[in-house]
Amino acid sequence: MKSRYSIFLALTILIFSAKVFSQPSEKKTSTIPYTIEAGSLSEADEKLSEYLLDRFAILSDKWIADIASTQKTEQVSDPSKTDVLYKVTYQIPKSFLVDTAKILWELNIPQFESHIYQLYDRDTIYIDTWPNVVGRPTDKTYTGNYNAFRIRNWPSWKDPDPDKKDVAATPPGPGNPLGLFVVHYDERSLRYFHGTNKPGVLKKKLRYESHGCVRNDNDNIKKMKQFILKRVVKSKDLTSWVNSKKSMTFDFDDVDKFPVRIIYKTYELNQDEQGHYVQFFKDIYNYEGRDFSRDNWNDASLITFTTKANIINEYNSKYGWNIPKEKIEEIVDYLLKSGKQYEKYYFEDLREQFLTKE
Repeated sequence: MKSRYSIFLALTILIFSAKVFSQPSEKKTSTIPYTIEAGSLSEADEKLSEYLLDRFAILSDKWIADIASTQKTEQVSDPSKTDVLYKVTYQIPKSFLVDTAKILWELNIPQFESHIYQLYDRDTIYIDTWPNVVGRPTDKTYTGNYNAFRIRNWPSWKDPDPDKKDVAATPPGPGNPLGLFVVHYDERSLRYFHGTNKPGVLKKKLRYESHGCVRNDNDNIKKMKQFILKRVVKSKDLTSWVNSKKSMTFDFDDVDKFPVRIIYKTYELNQDEQGHYVQFFKDIYNYEGRDFSRDNWNDASLITFTTKANIINEYNSKYGWNIPKEKIEEIVDYLLKSGKQYEKYYFEDLREQFLTKE
């Protein structure tokens, strides 16, 4: 029988599966004041960054900058008597100061990116987006709702190619294809998140070159390692792993597990500082038109293709009718005909272009 926590986690995954992929929620407004004493404002900001990353190692630079912008400064009355010239108070979102954190790690395969969220108080808080390398067409990365269930520190690597079964495993270290840390999520196929010994691959536009696992930038997987060891795993104290170069494996207790969601979606509607945009991705596994009824590896409900209906329905669901129906249809027709893959097209720009069109 499943534990209550396992049932809760399964329900959590179902709830987040229903949400539109990669749509950040509003930032939490509940904050806690944190005061730093420093000799300069830049020193105070540096101390803030160190404090935040020690508490929540996966925070993006933008999050840190946003928190730094909340500073309220008080100058000491008699600086001659102390090295402290300023007392600077920042407002830190309460969710980033919790002792135990839960995250959702989401990957869109043809986008070659994963989105990291914090699950807190029934909210989904967007943290950061990371570049990834996914499986090549002969060794696909599979869609599905999973649980992270195991971590490995300083791993060795054995080539899965049957023709290389007699080749010795690559020992742990910087030259290891898995990098320095591994997060297991798929018990059936032994696919997992890990670092890399070829960081240059992460700079390519098309990044489907692995044996099915998901490669990460080494700095990002290092941040995830620290975050998991300090804030996620609570069934056992693993903080000694943070700077360790020993090969070690730990299987999560139920309380440590967190959801991993992997989808295959050939477009994205989202927003950034410039506005709302749509972006198209290559159907790298040639899935469109395929019958998934007998596919035992992929969750077909997590596979979505670029169609006019899908884009318009999602646009209306997210952003409402701020563009007349006939114009949004014209815009989408134009994008489907002329849009290039892996480029962002902003609806605000297109709206002006099409509304002034005769």
